[in-house]
Amino acid sequence: MQIDLANWISVFIALIATASAAITYAVYRSSTDPEVIVYVDTDKKRPSLIILIIENIGKGPAENISFETSRDLPEKAFTIEEPQSMPKTMISGPIVDGIPFLAPNQKIIISWGQYGGLKKYIGGNNIIVKAKYRRANSMTWFNRSSSSSQLFVEAFHGTDISDSNWDKKISESLIKTNEQLQNIDKAIKKLGSGES
Repeated sequence: MQIDLANWISVFIALIATASAAITYAVYRSSTDPEVIVYVDTDKKRPSLIILIIENIGKGPAENISFETSRDLPEKAFTIEEPQSMPKTMISGPIVDGIPFLAPNQKIIISWGQYGGLKKYIGGNNIIVKAKYRRANSMTWFNRSSSSSQLFVEAFHGTDISDSNWDKKISESLIKTNEQLQNIDKAIKKLGSGES
């Protein structure tokens, strides 16, 4: 009976050690692996523009990034209202040609189009984008990873596209104020010199 109990304890301890090693490895990988995603957003500095963002949200750099899409993507679909003709298909750029390297938290932003043009091309369906990549500087050959994202434009229908570029607005206001101050300065100098 004693031998059986000792064997069971040994097996139990071996299982705990194996589980601990697996958890440690999973934590290590989550703190060093890249994760490349593709998503759609509105451009906060250019009203009505919808941008396509490729971002490495992981903790490690990614290399040899390639993309597979469930269908072709539109390109330069710049019309607010739905156009008569279909926008062009994307034939070059990071989604089509791939990306050699993407650092952690690095983004690549593509000016994709406006709601009308994108809606005409995509319709109400989502486009699934699968990113395939390797962890940069890895010594192993089996470190190929992938992640899947969904692109949609229907959710942007009726969203706020007003100009919220406050930096630009403040700059324009300061330029106008400066022009007014220069006019006042010229008028004061004219009065001081006795000119009329």
